[in-house]
Formats: sequence, C-alpha cells, structure tokens
Amino acid sequence: MKKLEIIIESVERRKVCRLLEQLNVSGYTIIDDVMGKGRHVTRSGSELSNILKNSLIIVVETEEVIDKIIDLLKKEVLSYYSGKLFLSDVNIID
Repeated sequence: MKKLEIIIESVERRKVCRLLEQLNVSGYTIIDDVMGKGRHVTRSGSELSNILKNSLIIVVETEEVIDKIIDLLKKEVLSYYSGKLFLSDVNIID
C-alpha cells in the first residue's frame, strides 16, 4: 500500500476531492489550515478567506490507484495551482 499526502491550496480542496471520488478512492483524510515554510515563502492564510490557506489530504490506496491519482492531479490541478505531493510506503495496522 502507498500513502499519498497532497498539500494543496484550500480553494482547490473540493476539486481534488471530486477527482478522488471520480477515481473511486475508498477514503481520505483532510486537515485544513496547514501552515509551513518552504523554499519559496512561509504560507499562512487569512482568517477571513481560504486565500493562501493550505489543506492536507491523505490517501492510502494501492500503488495502481495512487499512480492514477498522481497523473490526474498533475494534469487537472497542479498545472494551474501550487501544491506538493509526498508519496511513501505504508503498512496498515488493524
């Protein structure tokens, strides 16, 4: 199994969730108001809007599904908006 962590501008969160549902992803976790500092700038948004705010979406799926998600995100979202994808192996403990 693979874990994909998607950090995306909060204004695009709904679009990413629609794409995940389009690919029949079984589930995901969203953490809003993610802040941090990267190579370019410190990111934190206004309390009045989603402008400059980030969301973290975590998906755990098979490698095949994760590859489809990455391809679709690169084409439909990341070519227009900033974001980061982090991919790692994961073991699920029941």
